[in-house]
Amino acid sequence: MIKVENLTVKFQDTVVLDNLNLEIKTSNWTSIVGPNGAGKTTLLKTLLGMTSYSGSVSFNGKEVYKDLSRNVAFVPQRPIVPIGMTVIEYLTLGRAKVDGWGKELRRGRIFIEETLETMQLVGLQDRFATQLSGGELQRVLLARAIVQEPQVILLDEPTSALDLQYQIRTMDQIEILKNQGVTVVTTMHDITLSNMYSEWIAVMKNGSVLLEGVSDEVISSPQLREAFDNSISVHTLESGKKVVVAARAESGRRDSNPRP
Repeated sequence: MIKVENLTVKFQDTVVLDNLNLEIKTSNWTSIVGPNGAGKTTLLKTLLGMTSYSGSVSFNGKEVYKDLSRNVAFVPQRPIVPIGMTVIEYLTLGRAKVDGWGKELRRGRIFIEETLETMQLVGLQDRFATQLSGGELQRVLLARAIVQEPQVILLDEPTSALDLQYQIRTMDQIEILKNQGVTVVTTMHDITLSNMYSEWIAVMKNGSVLLEGVSDEVISSPQLREAFDNSISVHTLESGKKVVVAARAESGRRDSNPRP
């Protein structure tokens, strides 16, 4: 379990996370949603151990900055990829946590090849990662995380650069990881997708968790709309699935009887 207690993060005099509390269950998929500036990305980086903080962030009872043995994969929204590194070299870098750098085992090489196929990256393995499109690079980032065989995977907006068909395929692949026992934490702007895939949703606003719970209950809560200043609406389809859409401002509506 990941346990966050009284977490506060400041950048100079600005409080980004404010006395935040959250529990993330092992082998579950937790989605973090909320408006821009809520602190979602900062929370992921703190879980990774990249940010100084006060309070406590522990994995199975051990504070993150003291636990160098944990295998956590991070898929950032805006990655920094080394210039001159090919896709296959970048994926091989992901095996370093498991096999050691330059010591990839045969099993690891086979796993990389299988992951290239799973993520539909065959044919791109010899391309420089910096020359890929945004969507291709995002799939490469997830592939690199997969070959790391992590205990926990943190994904910051994993579908933001993907076409619709790849969004679902990517989410399906993340779900496979979760079903294999990986703890998944994603930040998502698409609340509908969050509800489709994650068991638990935490809603953030102004650096704190405003609401958390079972996904279908959270998506139906008035507090979710309040977190977005009532700028979203929730609709139930005939299938029973709920979708979240932006509520259109009255001033943005077209005249129903336009002049010729």
